[in-house]
Amino acid sequence: MRRLLIGLVALLLLGLPSTAQAAATFPRLDAATVDGFRLTAGGSFATYGSRIAALDTKLAPRGLSDVLGSANRKARPLCHATYLATALKPAGFCWEDANDDKTNDWIPQGLTGSGDANPAGGTVGGKRVVVTTWHTPGDTMVRLSFVDASGLGYRHVLLVEPTSDTNFAVVAGHGHGVTWSGNLLFVATTGGLIRVFDTTHFWKVDDSSATVGLGSDGKYHAAYYDYAMPQIGAYWYPGGGACTAAPGTRPCLSTLSFDHTDSTFVTAEHVPGAAGGRILRWPFDAATGRLKTAADGLVHAVEGFSSPVWGMQGALSRGGYFVLTGVCPEYAGEAGDHPSCLHGGVGGVSTSRLSGQAPVNSQNLSYWPATGELWLINEQLRERVVVHVPWTTLTGRS
Repeated sequence: MRRLLIGLVALLLLGLPSTAQAAATFPRLDAATVDGFRLTAGGSFATYGSRIAALDTKLAPRGLSDVLGSANRKARPLCHATYLATALKPAGFCWEDANDDKTNDWIPQGLTGSGDANPAGGTVGGKRVVVTTWHTPGDTMVRLSFVDASGLGYRHVLLVEPTSDTNFAVVAGHGHGVTWSGNLLFVATTGGLIRVFDTTHFWKVDDSSATVGLGSDGKYHAAYYDYAMPQIGAYWYPGGGACTAAPGTRPCLSTLSFDHTDSTFVTAEHVPGAAGGRILRWPFDAATGRLKTAADGLVHAVEGFSSPVWGMQGALSRGGYFVLTGVCPEYAGEAGDHPSCLHGGVGGVSTSRLSGQAPVNSQNLSYWPATGELWLINEQLRERVVVHVPWTTLTGRS
């Protein structure tokens, strides 16, 4: 007993929680509350489909192989500290040693990859591909990066919204989260809006202008980027309006991931400096490749929880077990940038801190069933990494 007490005191002095201290209740939201959270696609898929078809006569569509085959940037083997436990053998990459790593002109947020798009095989077009979202400091633009995870070549593309049969505009927002199923990418660009994109459909544009859309020169541009990716559909809260932080009626969608065990989307909201962000599960229809609608034409959330993790940034579920990124217990309430922590637990029961720490300001998560890898991304300037670890080693679960 004396040895146990000494051990507990030592943990407290080191600022590390014991297992009992780290455990926190992970409350389930009642069914009536969850069913009140609903999304609509309206007629967006038909509207954008018509506009894209017209624009395709002016801008020949390109595929993902064209984007990856013309990669103009090179990531580096993992070069920054990850703070993850050595036993996890973290692997991954750092961004190019230039603007992508050393400036805040663009800030990374969301993460998905071919392991989501093709859970059985883990590849798309024969390649392991990582996709990440970025936003500008003022949330004026959102871009995606497509990375060949083997060769580490990558290219950025700008997200755009077809506004008519002859033009398109920039997609604004934070690029909170992203997930990928089949050919479709789902991007939570702003708090209450998920936009949908097709990885078989990019436009090659003129890269000589900051203009987005049709320029005065008669050419189409995407803010100096070579490729624009047009939105094909969207989901939002019926009636519109901004999202509302807990406990409001339109939970903010600050992260997005895919649970392959039951074919559902998982969204979560970030609550700065506090716990209580809501985690919701949304049904997905594999037959259509879209979110599943009920008889009323709306997508109804099917499960929800209140997160005990401070400043939760990312949320991922595999079955009933969740991994969440957020503030480490020893840094709760402290200002400044610190390593994040991974928290794991069963929804409706409890969570506890997982081994070690995680990259500073860790954001979104992605699980690749074919390889058993848990991927994560962080946004910290000059410490930016995309890294993966074995799910089973991290969680102790198969």
